[in-house]
Amino acid sequence: MTTSDGATISPQTRIREALEPLQGGYFHLPPGTQKAVVERLTTDLLPQHRRDVLAEAIEAARGEYLHDDTATPEDEAYNQAVSDVVAAIGALLEGEK
Repeated sequence: MTTSDGATISPQTRIREALEPLQGGYFHLPPGTQKAVVERLTTDLLPQHRRDVLAEAIEAARGEYLHDDTATPEDEAYNQAVSDVVAAIGALLEGEK
């Protein structure tokens, strides 16, 4: 994520900043524990969640293929576009490994 001035904000910083307003209320983590939670979220949970979302997006895109293909140029172009979307999302997913 980038800010309005073009600086990049790391996932760790975004999570830490999101947790800060919660400190002192019902949600309190000692500083060392907060760091461990941020690390766990950014190294394990969020990347896995992203992979799950991308896989779900691929399945949703595959559901858009035309099954009653009339072999018209428009239908072929549409199915090619769906195939391109599936490939693009798949490339994002492959980049995660």
